[in-house]
Amino acid sequence: NKELWRNRAITDPFEPGSTMKIFSAAAAIDSGNIRASSIFYCENGAYKIGRNVVHDIKKHGWLSLQQIIKYSSNIGAVKISEKVGRQRLYHTFQKFGFGTKTGIDSPGETAGSLAHYKHWTSMDTGAIACGYGVAVSAIQLVTAASAIANDGILMKPYFVKAITDQSGQTLKQFQPRTVRRVISEKTARTVRNIMKTVISKGGTGTNAALEGYSVGGKTGTARKLGDDGTYSDSRHIASFVGFTPAENPKLAILVVIDEPKGKYYGGTVAAPVFRRIAREALNYL
Repeated sequence: NKELWRNRAITDPFEPGSTMKIFSAAAAIDSGNIRASSIFYCENGAYKIGRNVVHDIKKHGWLSLQQIIKYSSNIGAVKISEKVGRQRLYHTFQKFGFGTKTGIDSPGETAGSLAHYKHWTSMDTGAIACGYGVAVSAIQLVTAASAIANDGILMKPYFVKAITDQSGQTLKQFQPRTVRRVISEKTARTVRNIMKTVISKGGTGTNAALEGYSVGGKTGTARKLGDDGTYSDSRHIASFVGFTPAENPKLAILVVIDEPKGKYYGGTVAAPVFRRIAREALNYL
């Protein structure tokens, strides 16, 4: 079955949903006029943009940027995007590698999709800041999150460490390669600290918490687009992206669950998987 041959982490684009908010926060903080403590009014759960209304699962009044990420407020993310502006948001997403292939050494890679900001309406800008109307691959998303873990420097992902001949002689060796600096070291550190609060009491990612290790992460829950171009109420993509230990990250892990049955929030279904993978991997290391 050809379906089973596909490396979905590389070939399949999907709308990430709320995991995208960490990159919106990075764009905001890197712009220099928004801090983790900057506050935004979250309209008590419903915010009108033209004919569209953006909703939050829980109603919030004033929230700091840090709390917007911790509680995953859509309205807060939209307000942040309005302050950052679509041009800066687009360029930051581009620098993180969205909309282009990572160049990983594997066939069939998708570039995902990120429309040029000149085509964005004000609703598009808000939606993209929340991870809708943009498509990513899993490798793209975890590579971008790794740039936050890596003090703002984006690295090129690769599988093959070395190629040897039959006698064990190394024919070719591959080394980590820097792509570019995406955000300042200070911004990266601030976003990492914000991502730690997602795992703390009241955050959406408490199920990712590890004993003995700190975690920084972000939950995502995206409704799936149907064939008729409308978003489904019953089909979701739940995700969690994070790294550990948060102060000096060694592992970045992304869990994406396509159409979970029953409970479907990233914090409920994907975060526990992250915890189990991270625990085993850290023990191994």
